[in-house]
Amino acid sequence: MQKHRLLNNGNYLWKSIVVSIVIAAAFSFLPGCKKTEQTATFIRPVRVDTVKLDNKIINNYSGIVDAAKYANLAFRVSSQIIELNVVEGQKVKKGEVLAVVDPREILLSLNAAKANYETNLSKLQRTKALLDKNAVSVQEVEVAQASFEQSKSIYAAQQNNYADTYMRAPFSGSIAKLKVENYQRVQAGEIIGQLIDSRDLQVNFTLPDLSLSLIEGGNKSFTVEFEVYRGIHFKADLKGYVEASPDGSGIPVFLNITDPRFSTDNYDIKPGFSCTVTMTVKIQNQNSEFPVIPITALFASNEANQTYVWVYNPQTGTVSQRQVITGGLVGAGNVLIKSGLAEDDIIVTAGVTQIIDGEQVKILQGP
Repeated sequence: MQKHRLLNNGNYLWKSIVVSIVIAAAFSFLPGCKKTEQTATFIRPVRVDTVKLDNKIINNYSGIVDAAKYANLAFRVSSQIIELNVVEGQKVKKGEVLAVVDPREILLSLNAAKANYETNLSKLQRTKALLDKNAVSVQEVEVAQASFEQSKSIYAAQQNNYADTYMRAPFSGSIAKLKVENYQRVQAGEIIGQLIDSRDLQVNFTLPDLSLSLIEGGNKSFTVEFEVYRGIHFKADLKGYVEASPDGSGIPVFLNITDPRFSTDNYDIKPGFSCTVTMTVKIQNQNSEFPVIPITALFASNEANQTYVWVYNPQTGTVSQRQVITGGLVGAGNVLIKSGLAEDDIIVTAGVTQIIDGEQVKILQGP
């Protein structure tokens, strides 16, 4: 019994020694781990840009090809279509009859107007003859003249209405849309289709509201790259733009393709094709050129009405805080700097809120 107790005490003592050794070994590694954590310094990644006084803002927009020349087709008289000579996509020539409406109602009005015109013409002639014989007064002649002129005008209008029962192509092109069928009754002014000139094209795109200043001023240039002809950039000129956003989606802008290489004979481009519009704007002041930087480079300090940027030092790899004076927005994402920056200064454009003065940073490459 006593021997068994001694054995148990020996085992307990041995286990205690082993546990102590393990704990001591574990603690012996802690200083090394702590030292490793202290020596591993985190270097914050940032994106930078170089300040240039030759300011060019380059933006890309999604565009769509449209016909620069088109006509909404409509009859000027109300009647029933009795001939519909075209289908969608059909090419037509100028003056070709596209559709005809029933002229019977118009003919009735035309014949009545003609009879009234001829009656008033005869009456005017007789009255003038009687005036020569002093059988009527000058006032009676004037009344007859007024009635004749009125009937003449009505007759001419009815002649035009009869001519308008024939719808003719105002120019050569293609039928883009057709909204009616043969023998359908249409009202005067009701659009029955659309004729487009597929050889005369323009490009439409939408400019963000905040970028209106880019298109109003500055030296602008445009290129167009069609989805079906990747890698080919065609020069385009500004045709016009709407100075307000009609539906809140942006500023509609219209371009003419002026590149001498482009023609629909060489490039199969049709209305409705998609494209990418590249707009390049050079910003220049009358007295001097100011740098334009991304608005993401700016941050505010605790002091009121003061704006700063981080300037990167490539020799030390660190950044320093510098105050700048801004001159207003340029487009949707850029700002004019009136003072505080010089050409070739390198500034941080992304990650500005996490940096402290004098911190070492790592430059991210690529987009």
